[in-house]
Amino acid sequence: MIRSHKSGFSVSLGLKPVSNRFLSKKNEMAPKFPLGISISGDTGLVSIEQPFPVDEVKPRFDWITCFEPEAHLDNLVETLINLPGIDNNSLIGAYSFKDDSTIDRLNNKGYKNTWRIDPEHDLSLDKFSNIETYQHEFTNKKSREIKKKYGPADILLVRHVVEHAYNIDKFVEAIRLLVKPDGYILWELPSCEKSLMSGDCTMIWEEHIHYFTEFTFRQFLINQKFYINNLSLISYPMEDCIVAITQNLTNQKIDVDDKSELINIEIERAKKYIELVQKNIIDIPNKLSNIKKKSGKFAIFGAGHATVAFISILGIENLIDFIIDDNPNKISKNLPAGNIPIIHSSELYKKDIKICLLGTNPQSHSKIIDKHKDYVSTGGVFASIFPGTEKYFGDVL
Repeated sequence: MIRSHKSGFSVSLGLKPVSNRFLSKKNEMAPKFPLGISISGDTGLVSIEQPFPVDEVKPRFDWITCFEPEAHLDNLVETLINLPGIDNNSLIGAYSFKDDSTIDRLNNKGYKNTWRIDPEHDLSLDKFSNIETYQHEFTNKKSREIKKKYGPADILLVRHVVEHAYNIDKFVEAIRLLVKPDGYILWELPSCEKSLMSGDCTMIWEEHIHYFTEFTFRQFLINQKFYINNLSLISYPMEDCIVAITQNLTNQKIDVDDKSELINIEIERAKKYIELVQKNIIDIPNKLSNIKKKSGKFAIFGAGHATVAFISILGIENLIDFIIDDNPNKISKNLPAGNIPIIHSSELYKKDIKICLLGTNPQSHSKIIDKHKDYVSTGGVFASIFPGTEKYFGDVL
């Protein structure tokens, strides 16, 4: 049930596992923590109600990584180098490894005066640390030390990290310290509007604390007293990207228009999302259970956090026989949700798996299906776990 309180609305989804805690033994259990989401009554922003402990979310393996959409980066770099006051001598800084490909593009364009925070030396982190630990250690004190070491940036790249911030106000404050008074900050993050509208439970991930839409992020920047030079939405099959370029607000006009109606739209969309997820928690296990009785073994392709969310939030651990993943580091381990064995895709042909749901990024679905034509030709079925995508299992099974 959705709970109403002074600051907005919230719902509990129960105890859920840490998504990156791959298991080596069948009798192991991943740690679980209460997972709930809240809706701000002031802004409409959806957030994790109580973030998991940072030390528990920190990966236990140094091979865990993530991939962000990059098809738009060439155009983005052109936008950055054409900003007023920017030339080949401008100093361009970056927050994390997620900015490396943008830095490479800038270097190739002749913008070689660049730096990036070194997690080991600048934040005193080990090789297992990821974005969740970066934000925990990235304090104002550390930010000032980094600025002194590398110099204040004319442009600072902050791609796909702000949504991970446990204390987002403190994070933005520390980011702000790294740029010159008239410097630019490039923000990039996923837009969750598609997922909210479709009731996609895989949106919820303990490492993403905040679930912005174009409107809620714009309002967030305004509330943080940034001047927004540009804010756009880049379309992708799964999640669109919000890309914003900001500067410190100086003499620019502050947007003081009443946004209460638009905020109410965000709140109502988020409440409907919760209702859809709660409905799916009942309907989808029943649907898959009936299909399994007729068709036999089930697998899900992709041992990532979306698969973990799909299984654990819907409570279908007992319906999935195998997880398919060709990452050699994951093969022979078990998924944190349900301790389900992870096997190579060649096993599709040997384990009598009749239905394989696709839990990888939808951009890879056609490649997977094309690679395994023989599986399809012998009666195997691929179907997506993501509503709104081609071959969504709710539409084709």
